[in-house]
This record gives sequence, structure tokens and C-alpha cells, in this order.
Amino acid sequence: MVMQLNRRDTLALGGGLMIAACVKSTGTSLTEGTRSWIPDRQRESMIRGVMQKYKVPGVGIAVIEDGEFVWQGNYGVANIDTGKPIDDETLFQAASLTKPLFAFVVLRLIDAGKIGFEDQLADTHRPDGLVDSKWNNSITVRHVLTHQTGLPNWRRADFEAAVLEAAFEPGTAYSYSGEAFHWLQQVCEIKTGLGLHDLVDQFFFTPSGLTDMSMLWLSGRAGREVQGHIIDENGEAKRAELQFSDEHGVRLNEVAERWKRPMQTWRFEDFEKAHSEMRPHTESRIANYPLWRFNRPGTGVMINSASSLRTTPADYARFIATILRNTGPAAISNDLRQEMLSIQTDVSDAGPNRPVGLSWSLEPVDGGVAFDHWGFNQGQHISSGLGDTAQRKGLVIMTNGSQGNAFMDE
Repeated sequence: MVMQLNRRDTLALGGGLMIAACVKSTGTSLTEGTRSWIPDRQRESMIRGVMQKYKVPGVGIAVIEDGEFVWQGNYGVANIDTGKPIDDETLFQAASLTKPLFAFVVLRLIDAGKIGFEDQLADTHRPDGLVDSKWNNSITVRHVLTHQTGLPNWRRADFEAAVLEAAFEPGTAYSYSGEAFHWLQQVCEIKTGLGLHDLVDQFFFTPSGLTDMSMLWLSGRAGREVQGHIIDENGEAKRAELQFSDEHGVRLNEVAERWKRPMQTWRFEDFEKAHSEMRPHTESRIANYPLWRFNRPGTGVMINSASSLRTTPADYARFIATILRNTGPAAISNDLRQEMLSIQTDVSDAGPNRPVGLSWSLEPVDGGVAFDHWGFNQGQHISSGLGDTAQRKGLVIMTNGSQGNAFMDE
């Protein structure tokens, strides 16, 4: 379940402050390239104090220096009920930090000649509810990666016939859209014949050596995942009663076992079919959901190029380091890397003047550019990631509490 936020919301909630917030917590600035971003004991004590202040049960932090992952800090617990501590193996929901990684895979597909920037998505696939209009039919891969499709973040999920329609001519304005990323996911699946997880595995996880990452909840790894936490009526953190991935994933995995086909090999159409065969839900919040709602990407899809990545902070930092170095078997062409980190659209109408490249938000710095993104799943899984090409430094913060954003800002 992805909370429905537009880009104005994410900037107001903290995405626009992300660079300042991340830098503040390490005691340096983007122009102070000589100081390490690894927190000392005093700053680690501060981190724990701010966690307690905002009732954030668990935090993972990873630091990149000189283009390499160099340090991970683990704080608090993955599950407040069991007291299981955060450690190097703990998996967080990356939420919308999934988007830049998927965008990187799309660039790898472009390098391989399997898709093009100017390919129109409707020529390959038309998702349910897509209005047959000139604007919708003209949406391209570039429009998706630069959030210029005109599509909503997520269409309304309260009725079956919700339509998908661009609000403006694609390429003329900014509109943050998870729906667009999910549509591009389906196009890439059709063009490659691979489900999303296998696609990302073939074009990024395996060549980069980051095979512990996953594009979805998997039953054999469920014990490593953080649980989501909220604040109760007494102002204390508590484990949210509905852990959607656990509830829903178990049921889909039962279908996978009957089919003898693991979920990571499925394409989106397989998930649609599996929903019609899965054991009904009994949890009160979702027991009465109609089947179509589980196929709506903003409400229940288990695998989604916009939000479903599972990772350790260290592995996501290694992804950012890949961009900073742009060497090795998972690298993209220098021209594509330059385009990814060059301004594609201005979002001054959506809050702070944060230009956007190919998925990343950008901020010019002396000698290079800082790029960042922010993630928010279910109001409980809140994360951020930052890279600075001039200093070849980076920072990843992942949390499992509903006030994770306030923690990161402070």
C-alpha cells in the first residue's frame, strides 16, 4: 500500500529538505569535502536521542566516501514487540527509492537497444482504465523518467472504473507519478519477456553483485524485514496491526507453490491471475477488498517499479556508489549517466526550486551535482538517499516508524 502523495506533498514533508537534513545529521556540508560523513560517538548518541524523541523504533544508515560504501550504522529494533535488533542483514522497504533504481535499469535497457527514450508506451501496452486520447498516446519513456507524463501519482482506488488520464500535454510540466512508473514496468516486461524482479536481477542485481536486493516480499526472507510502526493514542510507538506484505505475501506464495513458479519470476499479469486464486483475507482492514483493488498498483501490488524494493541500507548505498563511479559490469554509458544527472525539468511550481534529472532530484554544487530521492510507504517506511558527484560521497537513511521523516530532518 503506497500512500497517495504528489510531489508537492513529498517536498513539503521533507523531500525538498533532504540534502540539508542529511548533511546536518553528519555535521558537515556539501562544500566541506574533507570531513568524513561517518558519525563519531557523540553524533551516534545524538542519533539515538532523536530516534527516542520521535519514537522511531529502527534506523539503518549507510555512508559512501570516495565512491565506495564504507560504513553502516544500525540503531534500534526491527519489531518493537519482539525487540529484534536492526543489524547488517535487516531488510527495509525502500519505498519510492525504488524509482531511481528502476530508472537506472531502464537506462541499461536503452544501452542494450531494447527500449528507447522516445518510445511511446501505448504502442506496446495499454493498462486498464487508460483513456484513448492524444496526450495519453504520446507518453514516452523519457516522460515517465522525468515525471512529465501528466498522470496522477496514483489514480483513485475507491472504485473499480477509475480512469487513467493525463492532466496536461506530456513534456510540458511536472507531475510526480507512480502510475507512470508502473505502466513503464509493464512495457519493459513485455519487451524483455521477463518479470520485474528477474529483469532487474539480470540487468542490475547480478552484474553489480547485489543479489541480496529483491523487488518484492519473499517468504524465505520475511524474518529479515522490518515491521512498520505507528504512534498510538498515548503518543508511543507500536507495531501497526496490518503488515500488508506479510498478510498478502503469504497468500500469494501459497499460489506460487501450487503453480510451482516462484513469485520473483512472475510478470504483472501473473499477479493479476494469482489474486483470483489466493486464499481470502481475514484481516478486517482488507477482508472486504474486491479482487480488482489488489491489482491497482497504488493499493496492494506486491511488486512495483515505483515502490516495492527490499534492501539493506548498505546495498542501496552500493547502488548510489555505482552511479558515482560509473565503472564495472553494471555501469551505463557516460552519455546516459550525464543525461541522468542533468536537469530535465524544473519543478519550481511544486515547492522549492528542485530541478529533476532522470528520476533523481538534483541540486548543483561546486564541481558537480547532488542527487537525491525520498521514499514513503504506508506512512511507516520512510527513507532517503543522497549522492554528491563532486565529493563522491553519499548517504542512505532507512526507518520503520511513522515519524521517520521528522527524525531525518533533525
